[in-house]
Amino acid sequence: MNAYRIRPLDKAVDTTAFQCGQPSLDEYIRRYASQDARRNVARVFVATPASDDSHLAGFFTLSAGSIACTELPEALAKKLPRYPVPVALIGRLAVDVGFQGKGLGSILLVDACQKVANASAVLAMAGIVVEAKDDSTASFYQHFGFQHLPGSPTRLLLPAAAFFAS
Repeated sequence: MNAYRIRPLDKAVDTTAFQCGQPSLDEYIRRYASQDARRNVARVFVATPASDDSHLAGFFTLSAGSIACTELPEALAKKLPRYPVPVALIGRLAVDVGFQGKGLGSILLVDACQKVANASAVLAMAGIVVEAKDDSTASFYQHFGFQHLPGSPTRLLLPAAAFFAS
């Protein structure tokens, strides 16, 4: 089994060779990720093989957001106030083609959810929202308990009750 080190993006990581099969995600990690981190609009976390801290195997981003109560599944919405509620956003999650099919995507998602769960001790949130690029990506998230948001075929939510300890 491959061992990975997951940490915030730093200058030791070589982003130039990263290719995940989605050009927009490749461009993001190369050109915009460090800017987003510096500007405090996203936290960017990278996975590197334990044996090579510079080789980018995958990454994800976390940020804060909100969602209108009317956009939530009815069962959850009826338990919440009628104004926008806070959520965590996994804005991007990608695995380099050389590491795909080895479970790294799942490792990254679990790590992202754990970071959000830890933050939930001091920062309230109703859940985690992701934007799926396609049906296979949506299926990946659904496997972990994410549910489609009503009226949006690409946005999914993992309700806080499904993951966070109360």
